[in-house]
Amino acid sequence: MTMKRLRKLLPMLMLCLILAACGGGGGAEITPAADVTAAQAAQAVWNSQPDREGLEALEGDGLSGHLADFCGLEDWEEGAVYAASGVDAREITVVLLPDEDAAQAAGERLEVYRQSRQGGFFGYAPEEAERLDKAAVLTAGRFAALLVCEDMDAARSAFEAALAGEPVFAPVHTQTPDPAPSPSEPPEPTRTLPKPASPPSPSPDPEPTPAGVLNPDLDVSGFVPYVQPNASVMELYDTSAIQRAWESGDDSGLSDKDREILERCREVLGEVLTEGMSAYEMELAVHDWLVEWGSYDRTVYDNPNHSGRTGYRDPWGMLVGGYGNCLGYSSTFQLLMDLSGVECITVVGAAFGSREDHAWNMVKLDGEWYCVDVTWDDPTGAARNGRHHRYFNVTSAYLRETDHQWDYRNVPEATAAAYAWKAD
Repeated sequence: MTMKRLRKLLPMLMLCLILAACGGGGGAEITPAADVTAAQAAQAVWNSQPDREGLEALEGDGLSGHLADFCGLEDWEEGAVYAASGVDAREITVVLLPDEDAAQAAGERLEVYRQSRQGGFFGYAPEEAERLDKAAVLTAGRFAALLVCEDMDAARSAFEAALAGEPVFAPVHTQTPDPAPSPSEPPEPTRTLPKPASPPSPSPDPEPTPAGVLNPDLDVSGFVPYVQPNASVMELYDTSAIQRAWESGDDSGLSDKDREILERCREVLGEVLTEGMSAYEMELAVHDWLVEWGSYDRTVYDNPNHSGRTGYRDPWGMLVGGYGNCLGYSSTFQLLMDLSGVECITVVGAAFGSREDHAWNMVKLDGEWYCVDVTWDDPTGAARNGRHHRYFNVTSAYLRETDHQWDYRNVPEATAAAYAWKAD
């Protein structure tokens, strides 16, 4: 999250938050001992966890940059952070502030950061979003902390014990590997759809409805208000030159990047499409290839600007590198649909209560529109099991129910079900 985005969200959330992260939070009922340091408290929490692999201590510029750029914290006296990277939300952040008022303000900023991070994982890594949903923001005296841990009970207890001045020690954990799931009975995936905390209040619809609106009679009064977050760059990649080269067979005028994209399109479509396929069959083939081939660019979680590797927002990253964010998935799907002759559009909207930018597609089959979110059909971890078609050819109503927001009156309304996914 950029500092601009953080400052934009903070005033709204400070009006409605009583410092309490989901899963519990607020001020710890303890008076910290005079000689306790932030490092001791953070280490105590770290020691309390059964699995500490990948949870690394940040130092120097890495520490100060994380507290300032990610957490939005300034003027702290002491800070300690243990953090994982990539698609792993675990984090232990403890800061000591000049006074109790500053600690309360720091707690509020940590809660903004927690919610933003939950939104960043939401849909792409539902297990990590659920972990953040159960995380805790705690304040006690001049201390503020964010605990995103596997064992939250142990984390809380260790934090409070450390502040009380109890010795910090590393307990011995006995770990028993989980039994491997039976190939014939994969674990039932879970997904928590947390209710967005304090979404923007709906404003009265303008009267009269401006001319040219696609769905002027659509009643949006019960919808989650759509406000484009603008936390990430959401500009669509221009593929018009690639499409012209595909039609003409002449790629001499393309840039090196576009020529690579076109060559990969030829390979992919030559592999997954066969003569005589219907529009639906082509759509399904491309969708399933993307889910199998691509993966969400986890490097977007490693910097405050949510920027990933080269081409992560366009078809080059997905087709050549096999990675991308939601724009990478949706722009690649759009291009492959365009080249296949299937009518398709890309919807740039939002998710997580209009707090996170998101993009997906719509296809038109037999004159009716269907929604397709390839990105959320390709989640990480255990959620991959059985989830590859949850957002394939669904209705607009279904997307609204699963925390998608967009300019409802200026995007086609998908109501058809004839080509909805039906498992064999």
